[in-house]
Amino acid sequence: MSAGLYSQLSRMIKEEKVLAEQIKQVQKEVDELFGQYGGSIQVRFIRCGSPNCYCARRTKGHGPYYYLERRVSGKVQMIYLGKNKMDVNHYNNYHCKMSNLKKRLRAMKRRHQQLHGVIMSITQLVKTNFE
Repeated sequence: MSAGLYSQLSRMIKEEKVLAEQIKQVQKEVDELFGQYGGSIQVRFIRCGSPNCYCARRTKGHGPYYYLERRVSGKVQMIYLGKNKMDVNHYNNYHCKMSNLKKRLRAMKRRHQQLHGVIMSITQLVKTNFE
C-alpha cells in the first residue's frame, strides 16, 4: 500500500471513530430531550359540568388550556402546561431544538456510512492485492 493511500485511510479511520463518538453524544442528547419534553402540544377547551355555567350553553368550554400529550408504556398521558401561551414557549423551543438535532444526527450518520463504505472498500482492495 502506498504511503499516500495509507495516510488517507488512517485519516478516514480516525474521522470515522470521532464521528461515531459524536453520533453517540448527539443521540444521547436527543433521547434525554425526548424523555423530558417528548410528545405533542394539545389545546383543550374544558366544560366544568355546572348546568348554569356559560360553557354548558356554548360550543366551546373554558380555555384554551395547553397540555403535553405523550405515550408512556402504551398509555396516553396528558400533562397540564398552563392556560397562557407563554406557558408553552419552552416546549416550542424544544421542538425547534429537537428538529435541528435530528437533522444534524441524520447528516452525521450519512457521513459515517460513507466513510465506513470507503474504508471497507479500501481494506478489501488491499487484502486482494496482498493475496
